[in-house]
Amino acid sequence: MYESHFGLSAAPFSLNPDPAFFFGSRGHSHALSYLKFGVYQGEGFVVVTGEIGAGKTTLVRTLLSELDRDRIVAAQIVSTQLEAGDLLRSVALAFGIAPKSLSKAELIATIEAFLTLLVTENKRALLIVDEAQNLNREAVEELRMLSNFQLGSQALLQSFLVGQPELRVLLTSKPMEQFRQRVIASCHLGPMDVGETQGYIEHRLQQVGWTGRPVFDTPAYERIFHWTGGIPRRVNMLCNRLMLSAYLTSQDRIDAGAVDTIGDEVRGEVGESAARLAPTRVPDAPVQAPAPSQVEAVTHAVADPDATVPVAVARPPATVPVQNPAQAAGPLVVVAANGFDDVKTAVLLRALKSHKGVPRIVRVAIGDAARFTLDAPFHAQLGIDMTSLGLEVCEALPTDQIAEVMKQFGMVVEEHRPGAVLVVGGSESALACALVGRKKDCRVVHVEAGSRAQSGGAGGAVNDVLIDRMADAFYPAEMPAYLSLIREGVADADVQHAGSLLVDAVHAVPEAALPALVQADGTPWQPDASRGYALVAVEQAIAAGDAEAITELLSSLREISREKHLVWPMAAATAAKLAALGLDALVRHERIAVVDPVGFTESVRLSRSAAFVVTDSRDIELQAALLQRRCLSIDGPVASTSPAKPLDSGAAARIAEHLVQWLTAKAAAVAR
Repeated sequence: MYESHFGLSAAPFSLNPDPAFFFGSRGHSHALSYLKFGVYQGEGFVVVTGEIGAGKTTLVRTLLSELDRDRIVAAQIVSTQLEAGDLLRSVALAFGIAPKSLSKAELIATIEAFLTLLVTENKRALLIVDEAQNLNREAVEELRMLSNFQLGSQALLQSFLVGQPELRVLLTSKPMEQFRQRVIASCHLGPMDVGETQGYIEHRLQQVGWTGRPVFDTPAYERIFHWTGGIPRRVNMLCNRLMLSAYLTSQDRIDAGAVDTIGDEVRGEVGESAARLAPTRVPDAPVQAPAPSQVEAVTHAVADPDATVPVAVARPPATVPVQNPAQAAGPLVVVAANGFDDVKTAVLLRALKSHKGVPRIVRVAIGDAARFTLDAPFHAQLGIDMTSLGLEVCEALPTDQIAEVMKQFGMVVEEHRPGAVLVVGGSESALACALVGRKKDCRVVHVEAGSRAQSGGAGGAVNDVLIDRMADAFYPAEMPAYLSLIREGVADADVQHAGSLLVDAVHAVPEAALPALVQADGTPWQPDASRGYALVAVEQAIAAGDAEAITELLSSLREISREKHLVWPMAAATAAKLAALGLDALVRHERIAVVDPVGFTESVRLSRSAAFVVTDSRDIELQAALLQRRCLSIDGPVASTSPAKPLDSGAAARIAEHLVQWLTAKAAAVAR
């Protein structure tokens, strides 16, 4: 009713779960990443719980919308007090199998045959059971029996159980011990905090073209949180009524008084007894396998930072000593998963070379070989002339890419038998290498550890969390990350606040003239002596964006070019994406110079002389801040000033000194 009045394209606060409105709050982003991690594993059970209206169904539908339908056959059933026999028939129907009048044995055999056929077609099955708190023990046991189906070493069925907190009570009961041993990940959706509640409301409005009408006063957001407790469905219900009330009373502003008035009405209608509809907390009992020698509990933060939900990840606990002394005395494998990780490891390798006790180092570069070649001059300048192993992984879906990295890196580990694997940051390739290292009983060292809030997007944040849970030594770049690790119980002896390796790398680039660059049309680029220029370093937003979002982003860049001419060293993948979408013409402009991609040294020199920098990379933001350049941070199509805080140099020396001492001590302990 009110949509056209406020210029909206659709209802922003519909109660129907819609992946298009998925909002990545801290808890929801972590939960989605854990679901994706579970999909990567391809076996066992993943358990997702949350209060009524917490967004569980939207979360699941968002996951389903991102799956590769050519590789994963997903089926979903809603449990409404299903008995064991009814559950099996529901599973069959969900996968398109007509159960007819089959006996239980025939039904199980038919399901197994169907799942086996999928494997022969290079596919696998995923079953999602919604409202799983309604299952009885016998039905859960039937699901466990279905998880026994295998073809060789490959599991035929993976299952996600999604339900209210009562599900955890069921699964933590004593008869469910065998089931718990099959749970590979578990997460709980807590409520949003007040800041996330505001972000959630604005996100839904922006999805339908909100231009600021009606205006929500800042205190109004606080009162909405007060009345809803940060539960998404309750927020939708209240905000829908607020929008309708504003329309009926011809108001263009929603204030705290209006929220309290409508909130009180809604509370009376739904029968709530308290002003604040506060959610209950997740039960303390963990859903995980009980044998600590086989499984270690891993936790992630929900909206309440003091509340954690155990996640079972199959790996030996860090307290178990390495059994093979040769592994402890083996080489140090240093992994660079992208260009910036490469320059960070370069300054660390230079620092390590000055220590006599450092073990043999094996450098591994993962990704496009041409991209690493661009940084060869920087390595040469630092005197890094060691042989590197290159793992070139083609662009692919995240599932396939991680699988390929794990396969190739597994062969590296088998060949070199390292005592430790060092990864930088939280990329998917870094996570894959950490998983392999842990699986092969290597010590895992995480540089830039604890950087949950600073990671690039939800995927990066959960990757950092998972790597930290597998790591044995931690080198956070910033003090908040260091304090976060300490709060989580990491031993002081194994965590050092080292600082940022990127700071050392930027300081290592000497002053010099601008590099000679060639534009896309083959002509040399020269900055306008009178007007100067701004540097564009945008890749991620284009790689992840669709045609509409990228068009808006490029239009924004053209507007920015009115202030300063732009020079854009464009990566080959970015140019290919623009060409494929037919958008490359938008960057053919007299005020925008598209030039060949550059390495780190050239990027620093261009940043030094630029009036400002436009980027979607946190590393470029930090680089600009260190060079005292103004930075416009691109978040999708929106640009905003976002300066980063400069950090102290010397991180490489601090990490190298502590790392050599730590490796020596661990090797000595194993030898004893």
